[in-house]
Amino acid sequence: MSEPASSTGTLLVLVVGFLVLNYCRQNQFMVSQSLVFINFSMFATWWVLVFIKPSMALDALLNLGFKPSYLGSINLGLLTLFSSMFMHGSPMHLLMNMLILILLGVPFEDRIGSKSFLRIYVISGLLGSLLTGIISVWNEANDVETIHIGASGAVFGIMGAFVLLYPRLEIPMLLGPIFMQRVPVLLSTIVFVGMETLYVGLGTDDGIGHGTHMASFVGGVFLAPYYASKAKESKEVIDFDLSLLSKINEKTGMGDHELKMIKDSDEPELVEAWVDEFWKIQKCPNCDGNISPKGKCSSCNSNFID
Repeated sequence: MSEPASSTGTLLVLVVGFLVLNYCRQNQFMVSQSLVFINFSMFATWWVLVFIKPSMALDALLNLGFKPSYLGSINLGLLTLFSSMFMHGSPMHLLMNMLILILLGVPFEDRIGSKSFLRIYVISGLLGSLLTGIISVWNEANDVETIHIGASGAVFGIMGAFVLLYPRLEIPMLLGPIFMQRVPVLLSTIVFVGMETLYVGLGTDDGIGHGTHMASFVGGVFLAPYYASKAKESKEVIDFDLSLLSKINEKTGMGDHELKMIKDSDEPELVEAWVDEFWKIQKCPNCDGNISPKGKCSSCNSNFID
């Protein structure tokens, strides 16, 4: 007998997700970028199933989406608290979540580090779904069998952490239909959270988990100080002299962005990566030769630290 459609479709979506995850790890993509690629790949696989075999696509959605009723007992259904964060119901649903994730995620990950970023993303996403699920079960609401999917809860968690730690930082952001190149994190957060608060207050029933968004946002706010301090505590001493880098930067005029990221980053791996990048782009202004980490040109032997 052939394998049930439910397990076949679910397995296919998961396998593609794991393959893309492995590819991103091998190529050392940022976590925020990797999450975007994984979400797009899993959705594309599921979307193909929608056209090829709708029943298989539906079963995959049901198997990987989270239902509050799963909280009634300890079983494999609880794993969907995690898997549901990688499932989306439409191209627009996916596009909006991923666009905001990449706009928020890259600058935030640059500053707090990949490990802390991933932990805040996952934990706040889980907390949002878990809290709203518990409330539904407790109130014996009609939506205990409703499928919950999407990365928006985790994205709101990142937003909450970002605004607490770096409220004045300016980033590119989409505010409604308008794309703005420089928007303070605080302003963009006020817009998004204000809309969600209004939806929750009005009891809007539009199929969107506004309560989950707010719960995850609050979770991100509370998680941010803990993981920010953990990142600083675990910061290792890296073999570089910041004053030397600043002196080289002044003489060559190269590496402004890299130097800024070295100063702003808390994660040791990120600092080390930016230091490496700083030296890669340095060129001797006299002969265009490479400059070594000791401040000397490899071609004309000019010394830039004296």
